[in-house]
Amino acid sequence: MSSNSFIITNLIEAVTLKPLADSNRFTNISSADLGRVKQAWIAIESGKISGIGSGSPDQEFKHLKVIDGSHCMALPGLIDAHTHPVFAGIRANEFCMRLEGATYQAIAAAGGGIQASVDRSKAASNGDLETLLIERMQTFASHGVTTMEMKSGYGLTVDEELRHLRIIKKVARHSAQTISATCLALHAVPKNQASAKSWADLCAKELLPVVKSENLADCVDAFIENGYFSASDCGSYLDTAKKLDLKIRLHADEFSDSGAAECAAKYEALSADHLQHASEKGIKAMGAAGVVALLLPGTSLYTSIPYTDSRPFKAAGCPVGLATDFNPGSCPVDNLRLVLTMGALHCKLTMAEALAAVTWVPARSLRLEHLKGALTVGRDADILLMPLQSCEEFVADLGRTKPRAVFARGKQIT
Repeated sequence: MSSNSFIITNLIEAVTLKPLADSNRFTNISSADLGRVKQAWIAIESGKISGIGSGSPDQEFKHLKVIDGSHCMALPGLIDAHTHPVFAGIRANEFCMRLEGATYQAIAAAGGGIQASVDRSKAASNGDLETLLIERMQTFASHGVTTMEMKSGYGLTVDEELRHLRIIKKVARHSAQTISATCLALHAVPKNQASAKSWADLCAKELLPVVKSENLADCVDAFIENGYFSASDCGSYLDTAKKLDLKIRLHADEFSDSGAAECAAKYEALSADHLQHASEKGIKAMGAAGVVALLLPGTSLYTSIPYTDSRPFKAAGCPVGLATDFNPGSCPVDNLRLVLTMGALHCKLTMAEALAAVTWVPARSLRLEHLKGALTVGRDADILLMPLQSCEEFVADLGRTKPRAVFARGKQIT
């Protein structure tokens, strides 16, 4: 019997999200969609879920090693679909600058912001960056995250962007957590570039073909915002990504209506993220194109910018997810369960919507919904065991309670 084959018994309940998985639906989510199984058991064989039920386990699973889940509930492993974990150095000084009234843009103009992390990361060795990345992944795992999207973006030269993406690929190869890499070369304009468009054009010509040939990323991303990149600046980069069959994600309309939501719809992006200032036209276009609205309330908490109201996006038919936006400057929040509670409170999500926003919907935004985001037979055994009584308690917990256990593809990672 393999080490990732076992059965979890005596669970208070399993929150399976099976109705959503069965219907492949990502919108209009209600409590009836949670698929709650009381007095549950879950059978895992070779890292996959092979059975779920209530009461005594089926006879066919009697041979499996038993893990007692008494006093616990089970949920799908959490999915964080927006993180920036490859960097060196800290930027606590910028937090204090904001306390004195400095804006994100003013800090960047003074030499801080993204460029500060670029400089510190460039000075770090591969080994240093790998160690930092592994430590951060372990922290995410301790909060129940079994799947992570990871962006580059603190390289800002072709060679450095490739170095960071290769580090992600190397670390992911040895991890039970599932990693989806994103090339965020258009995070800021490098100091030696004449314009945002010239950097985007260079990345399209010299960076993305290597990213594709070495299979270094699933997606590309760009920071479409006034003072960074316009949608037109990004044209060659996004067009090249589409030709290379690299999917698109976008930082969109965080500080102003920059047309990013419309751009996300035009390119059928997997997600548009932030979205505080997305226009009504852009929101409707996103809904028509099926773009996931990925909201990042941790950034609002840490930088005192507005929270994104989910209600216009839900009304337009957009799936709504939540993510941490973990990064060294504007959101050093690495607890997705805290973000879950914050999103419910400040982004106006119901309990069921908030649970789906850190499981089922982000699986869709990573095109992993056939494997992740729900507890059903045949899916990866990504399972979070919490010593709590119900999913209501889980959503209200503010990320305080430590998991009893976290399994990623059937392997216990914490």
